[in-house]
Amino acid sequence: MQFAEIIEHWTGWCPKKQNLRKASRTFFLSEESSMQSRKSIRSKTKGMVAVVLVALAALAGMRLEFDSMQSPEWLFRDSKAVEGYQWLANSTENDAVVLAWWDYADGIEMIGHRGVVIREASQKIKNTIGGYQDPGKPWHKLEYALWYPYEPNEKVRDVAAFFISENATSAKEISRRFGADYALVMSGDLGKYFAVLLAAEKNFSDYVMAPKNPGAGKFDIRSNLKLETIYTKMVNGKSIEGFTKEFDNGQIRIYKIV
Repeated sequence: MQFAEIIEHWTGWCPKKQNLRKASRTFFLSEESSMQSRKSIRSKTKGMVAVVLVALAALAGMRLEFDSMQSPEWLFRDSKAVEGYQWLANSTENDAVVLAWWDYADGIEMIGHRGVVIREASQKIKNTIGGYQDPGKPWHKLEYALWYPYEPNEKVRDVAAFFISENATSAKEISRRFGADYALVMSGDLGKYFAVLLAAEKNFSDYVMAPKNPGAGKFDIRSNLKLETIYTKMVNGKSIEGFTKEFDNGQIRIYKIV
């Protein structure tokens, strides 16, 4: 009888069997650990899926809100503006192109059925977009970053350069480059002068005098102009050499580029 057999006979202990039992416990411990690991992975996966679903729902809601802000319904609230756009549809050539600031593009295209030079703002002047700068809804900036179709900075700059030209010659050179036949402004557009000058890469202070009493109430740009430009003349409804005023209902003014 082998020594190991004698030991097993008297004690019931066998080195080989002991090793097998150790291996068996290790196996079950490994299985238990593996199951716990799989449960942890499943739990983390469910958490990640939940986060993704919440994010997608939030994005869907943001997209709906963004689309509602871009809705053209507001165009029809201003009867005088609609009158001007309808004049374009009825009194200008079918292939006419209108040079105007970007926020009038919808009215010109949808009601006036005429072409435009720019349809949207550029990245450079995004802070002048009303929806972008809503202090109560900071997520609008993300919406604009994701979905707003910005115009090239250079194109918006050139349109701005047309408006801030100090003479008809330089303005008409720009209009010819874009094939524009008409220019359109509103009587209250001096409120947009800062955005136009910003797009043109000009200093506001070079064109408008600083208020003498900043706290004295609403600042009137019209009475504080340093320079007369095509823009200020059109907004004020003045006659301009090289242009003929074709339509003016006191609010919307349309000039033909001759």
